[in-house]
Amino acid sequence: MMYRYVITFGELRKLQNKGAVILADVREKESYEAGHIPGAVSIPYTEEVSFLEHFPKSGIIVLCCDRGNLSMRATMRMRRAGYPAYSLAGGYEGYRCYQK
Repeated sequence: MMYRYVITFGELRKLQNKGAVILADVREKESYEAGHIPGAVSIPYTEEVSFLEHFPKSGIIVLCCDRGNLSMRATMRMRRAGYPAYSLAGGYEGYRCYQK
């Protein structure tokens, strides 16, 4: 079941407060530059193997995109490769609504 690899904004905030998470925005650079979640680093998702080289295999990795579809695909790819990855529920658009 894919949903066990999805975390909420509240869970993300708890992890960020502990300093125990890498938040990676997997959208294209232009989308990231137009707006992103504070603390997120831009690592655009590609189908290339080199995408995985940007991440450690320890700690917790949370991926986000616009709404969660791309980050879920990237999360499943990373999970198959042995990374502790999760997708942020709702993505950047969900974050914007969460902040209101």
